[in-house]
Amino acid sequence: MDLPNNNAARALKALKTRLKSSAVLTDAKSLFDAGIDHTRYSFIPQAAIKIGLAADVGEVLKTANEYGVKVSPRGSGTGCSGGALAQRGGWVIDLSALKSIKIDPAAWIAEVEAGAITADVDAAAHPYGLFYPPDPSSHKYSSIGGNIACNAGGLRAAKYGVTRDYVLALEGYLPSGAYVRWGRPIKKFSVGLNMRDLWIGSEGLLGIVTKAWLKLAKRPEAVKTYMFLYDGELAAISAVQDILQGGTMPAILEFMDSETVACARRYCESLAVKEGFSALLVQLDGAPSEIAAAEPKLLESARKRAVSFKTAASGAEAEALWSMRRKCSQAMYEIADSKLSQDIVLPLGSTAEFFEFFKRDGKECGIPTPTFGHAADGNYHIHAMYKGADSLQTKAARGIMDRAILKAVALGGAVSGEHGIGILKTHYMKYQHSAAELEAMRAVKRALDPNDILNSGKVLEEFDIGSAMPLKDVHLPWDK
Repeated sequence: MDLPNNNAARALKALKTRLKSSAVLTDAKSLFDAGIDHTRYSFIPQAAIKIGLAADVGEVLKTANEYGVKVSPRGSGTGCSGGALAQRGGWVIDLSALKSIKIDPAAWIAEVEAGAITADVDAAAHPYGLFYPPDPSSHKYSSIGGNIACNAGGLRAAKYGVTRDYVLALEGYLPSGAYVRWGRPIKKFSVGLNMRDLWIGSEGLLGIVTKAWLKLAKRPEAVKTYMFLYDGELAAISAVQDILQGGTMPAILEFMDSETVACARRYCESLAVKEGFSALLVQLDGAPSEIAAAEPKLLESARKRAVSFKTAASGAEAEALWSMRRKCSQAMYEIADSKLSQDIVLPLGSTAEFFEFFKRDGKECGIPTPTFGHAADGNYHIHAMYKGADSLQTKAARGIMDRAILKAVALGGAVSGEHGIGILKTHYMKYQHSAAELEAMRAVKRALDPNDILNSGKVLEEFDIGSAMPLKDVHLPWDK
């Protein structure tokens, strides 16, 4: 809810006198840029605060509590659930300028600020023979702070784990503006409650991360990439089971259904892949001897049901295959101008049942349902494509997605694996969690944020997303 104009003006005036190295922006362009993210939903804040010094975050939060201003933290804006949007007005804290990265090659630790880009952390570790394993598809644009907020995973999660597995310590500010540091950048730490892990995945409800200490891993000496094509989704899903039961855990095991392959093929004609087939993209990594030992098992398992397969003979060929996967999301607009998407997680043994249900529902409603995802850990990005100007299609797409989420939960799965809840998925929380579980979460929120300043109205409060519409013809940096 917006503040009365006189109080809002007084709050901004007070804030400007307290900040040391940060800018308070109120021009139309800055407010628009701060009020939109990857979802294309737009909520214009009263001010965008470009943080230049981490300590200023504390000053912003102290001032917000004093004047009753809602605050939404954001990094690069690549979020897929609206977690950085100012749907209740107030101020947006933009942490994207905090980009410092320091590598300790002896301890295998990266000390990074919240605005550091995921791919840049990995690149900084490269000269030391190390790497940062979490790799969301937006890794060239997404920030570490955002990754921590939603516990991001990525393509390598099945073998290497998710963001939580690599965070040693966090530094930041409570909603009150008080500075805190959770954990330490050391191998062992068992002192008090584990508040570090409580912050990871909390989507900015409990505090704002300004710095993190991340574990690094040994960079694989070699990688090898393969593509397997299958006649239908169920054949590819069965092949995933075959691969994992055969004793191989690939570094990456990505699934693309036939609708997704067709979209990517039309979107990028240079991709030499036939339409009508689903696909698995697989990458092995490690020492050359490890790849040589794993490859026969992989080929035996994956080829059993495949129509055809291809081994990338060079880095360039591998890049051509991965380009198809990276173009999947944007390529879906070849089907229709509007998209609903979710990032459900399924138990591996229930995947076939879910897809039979989901694909049948889409076909009966006349709505395309292209899907891709991280098959080895059951994390699938499901979509319903529709014409935004068609009210019947819009209603049908929403119905398909609601039924898909409920089916995933009924099968023992999860509403979200890596994108979080934000505002877009709040109405699903009551299906995933009991009333007692939700109240326990709200009690933690009240204890740390009694004035409900930070990311108010997200995750734990239901938001009617049907009352808002995403913007059209908005081009963001990662739309390539």
